[in-house]
Amino acid sequence: MSQKDLLKEWLKELPSEQPSPDFTVKIMQRVMSEWTLNPNKYQPIIGKKGWWTMGCIAFLLTSILFMLHSSSPSGTEVASQSKSFYGIDLAQLFAPVSQLFEKLNNISPAVAIGALAIIALWFFDQLFVKAVRR
Repeated sequence: MSQKDLLKEWLKELPSEQPSPDFTVKIMQRVMSEWTLNPNKYQPIIGKKGWWTMGCIAFLLTSILFMLHSSSPSGTEVASQSKSFYGIDLAQLFAPVSQLFEKLNNISPAVAIGALAIIALWFFDQLFVKAVRR
């Protein structure tokens, strides 16, 4: 017989362990007594300062990209003026940004106002919920 077979037979001979019938009740009583002494409060992973910081960074980045897009040459000017910065072709670098702003300019005003209204409603909802909790 191999060692695996001997081990299997030995494990079969061992009695199976069963927890006591009130095992879960005892455990839950311990957990609840610990929790009542030191309750854990909800703490978000990213706090308010973190969200505000990320929002400000996103706003600044969008503003900078918009200013760069507005100041970059368009259409025929790009072909005649190929700007480079330390050997990096800026026209190629800002091409995706330019395409993004062109697509944003083609959005219907009704859709843009609707999206802004939804964002504003969500923002005011969050403010009212927080004001009611206090």
